[in-house]
Amino acid sequence: MQSALFTRAGVARVASYGADLAERRKGTVVSATKSNGIIHSMPFWDEVVAEVIGARDGVRLESVLIDALAARVVLHPESLDVIVASNLFGDILSDLVAAVAGSIGIAPSGNVNPPREFPSMFEPVHGSAPDIAGKGIANPVGQMWRAQ
Repeated sequence: MQSALFTRAGVARVASYGADLAERRKGTVVSATKSNGIIHSMPFWDEVVAEVIGARDGVRLESVLIDALAARVVLHPESLDVIVASNLFGDILSDLVAAVAGSIGIAPSGNVNPPREFPSMFEPVHGSAPDIAGKGIANPVGQMWRAQ
């Protein structure tokens, strides 16, 4: 058995950060869900995200099932700007988005602590590839882009 723990505070924090980004960008947040199959935690996720985004004037929410969102990332990546997702869905989407961009190794990522109570961490998607360190085959682009 394996479980995922979603708290109201945690989901609200993710949604609020996404809304903050959307306010400065195109105004739309896409929320990755699977409430048609994960019948307890994902409807809760959807409810909290809708409450947070609904309280923001000028920010529109689009809830999309993760399987359809994965297809959309591949077929119409230009239609997406800010995506909020659980850890599992975010991990899957970050790999897919990186592949669509050209390579998983070039995509930057950030584990951000918006209140700045703790340090944020920035690295290429899936880390610094220590298994190939020193072999002269690593592409440093993801590490450079993460600094921007």
